[in-house]
Amino acid sequence: MAKWIRAAHGLALTALATMTVGCTDDGDDTPTYDTTGCDVVLEPSGGDDYAAVQDALIGATSGSDICFAPGTYSFSREVSLTVRDVTLRGVGTTREDTVLDFAAQEAGDDGLTVTSDAFTLEHMWIKNSPGNGVVVTGADGVTFRDLKVSWDAGSVTANGAYAVYPVKSTNVLVENTEVVGAADAGIYVGQCENALVKDNVVYGNVAGIEFENTVGGEAVGNQAYDNSAGILVFVLPNLEKKSGDLTLVHDNDIYENNRANFAEDGTIVAEVPPGTGALLLAADGVEITNNRFRDNISTSILGVSYESLSVLLGSTPDDPETDLYLERIYVHDNTYENNGTDPQTVAAALMVNPLEDFIWDGIENMDNMAGAQLCFGNSPPSFRNFNSIQNIDSPANHSTDTAGHECELPAVPPITF
Repeated sequence: MAKWIRAAHGLALTALATMTVGCTDDGDDTPTYDTTGCDVVLEPSGGDDYAAVQDALIGATSGSDICFAPGTYSFSREVSLTVRDVTLRGVGTTREDTVLDFAAQEAGDDGLTVTSDAFTLEHMWIKNSPGNGVVVTGADGVTFRDLKVSWDAGSVTANGAYAVYPVKSTNVLVENTEVVGAADAGIYVGQCENALVKDNVVYGNVAGIEFENTVGGEAVGNQAYDNSAGILVFVLPNLEKKSGDLTLVHDNDIYENNRANFAEDGTIVAEVPPGTGALLLAADGVEITNNRFRDNISTSILGVSYESLSVLLGSTPDDPETDLYLERIYVHDNTYENNGTDPQTVAAALMVNPLEDFIWDGIENMDNMAGAQLCFGNSPPSFRNFNSIQNIDSPANHSTDTAGHECELPAVPPITF
């Protein structure tokens, strides 16, 4: 069983130095890592640490910090937290010093699940969850900071779908986190409000970062590379939250997202063409600016309505409450280098090589008099409108004219807390 070392909140049990995993100094109980501010400090047992860690989370009080000493914690079951205002943090020198390993998990779908407000998880490495890595549901005030989430198997379909997974939550921050190997999206912000995804590194996933049916999202300062697609902004039908609006994607490096798509067959993300920098699906109110798109072999940005996806899936959604068309998209002042050189899957069906930097299906909501409002400002990317998926393999019916799109839209505001 994992060892508990109790510490008074705010009292520094100062470390002499950060030494080997889980050790104490000279055989006594003085920790050799910094436990300043910790209410409870856990140490790994070398066996199954589920019971000790779960007991600590059940026994936590609001406002407490539960600290994890360096070492590897092994879990046979999913771990959960329901107490508000709790911080879980590693106290090693780097985030890779403290590892929560779910490779031996036999019960539960995900690694760590949280259903409480004011939750913070920071400075540790979570790996090998059979399902999603960390799931936070219905919370207000969620922080993921300085984490690594990965799977030892590499980028394979059997991995969990999502690594960092806040859903139906508000005031979400994901920053300085590294995610590798998710079989859907590395950082997934689903049905949330006011979410900031900042300064992360995502690679080896199907999608690096995804906003889905989220109102008020911002992706800034991220590196998205070696995924099948770098950044997704989706609105999907038949979800509790019916809209997605006001997403700002800016100042990111989105490059070499050319990994073969390893998503599970039959999922929506399995239809994403490898080599895509960013994909917009039925999203509204998106601004994409000051990003650097480089060496994405299908295209820099693909924008489609759900109508196009329905053709690919062979089914039409029955959800009249959800707007399934792309509207109010403002793409300007990005840089593009060497994209579209080897289009894949549905992008290859366009029968164009090289493919332009913004590809649009041209489908508009006929009930919206304003139309799609696809605007490029005065710096349009190279562009192709393939005029519905029925014309996808008929370049003569496509248009590359940006004249109707040299317009401006109001800037999407950045996220504030």
